[in-house]
Amino acid sequence: MNYRTTCPQCTSIFRLGEDQIAAAGGWVQCGVCGASFDARLNLRLESGAPLPLAAAAEPAEAPTPTPDQAALPEVESTATDIARGIAQRDEPLELPSIILIDPDAAAPEEPGPLPEIPPAARRPLGSAPADIPRFEPVATPVRIPPSARIEYATPEPRPAAGRGLMPWIWGLVSLLLLAALLGQTTYFLRDTVVSKLPQTRPALEQACAVLGCTLSLPKNLSLLQIIGSDLQTEAEDQLRLSLTLGNRAPHAQAWPVLVLTLTDQRNRPLARRSFAPSEYLGDPQRIAAGIPPRSEQPLSLPLTVSKLAPMGFNLQLVY
Repeated sequence: MNYRTTCPQCTSIFRLGEDQIAAAGGWVQCGVCGASFDARLNLRLESGAPLPLAAAAEPAEAPTPTPDQAALPEVESTATDIARGIAQRDEPLELPSIILIDPDAAAPEEPGPLPEIPPAARRPLGSAPADIPRFEPVATPVRIPPSARIEYATPEPRPAAGRGLMPWIWGLVSLLLLAALLGQTTYFLRDTVVSKLPQTRPALEQACAVLGCTLSLPKNLSLLQIIGSDLQTEAEDQLRLSLTLGNRAPHAQAWPVLVLTLTDQRNRPLARRSFAPSEYLGDPQRIAAGIPPRSEQPLSLPLTVSKLAPMGFNLQLVY
């Protein structure tokens, strides 16, 4: 015949047989929270009804117990003995079954490690929520000392295969994308890069030789200077502009565009004209070579004017 009992510590319900109760003298250990208790103190029938001894009338003399009744523990049980807060569990949970212990066995000198109880199982009596499913594990008799404890080890989750390689893969992809972005920026802004960083010109010239692109000379107006200039009249409607252009950079620079403005006696502009290097040099090889580094280049430019009497001029360099 089977009975049921309740753990007074965590209110878990377990099913016991007569042989299991007799094997350990009623002492068991909860497989959920590890508490040791006497199962006979709150023993009930398997259906949950009180034991037949509690429901019988009070006789003048105690009746002779039947063989089945003789094996039952003589405990007083009433309807009020049912632990409060016990919920009916409709689905089984994966919990260890109850453990029977022998109270008369001698305790070992080393009690061993305490059990690791899940936080959800550490609830005071009567505080179990009403939505806990019902579970009645089959009790397995095991004779162990009351002071012994069982440690339930939970295997650690193993990392997914290949997950450790993901950071390396993302890092490599990021480096490749960054290198591609720098390469595109340098290709389309190569002239600006050479102007700001002239030391990069040899490397960029080799790259352009492979890619089939062209590379212009640096253009830094802050390193160009008009050392001297003069505007003279040679004949009627004929003028000549003379100037000396200096390059203070340690490298060759592109020839600039000359912007000449003729003014009157009140310094008001009368006419303005821009001259490209091909107009005031006329030598393609000299234009392609650029202004030599740290040099001064004299220039002369004839001008033809009509119906103008300039009294002054203004000369500027632009790219």
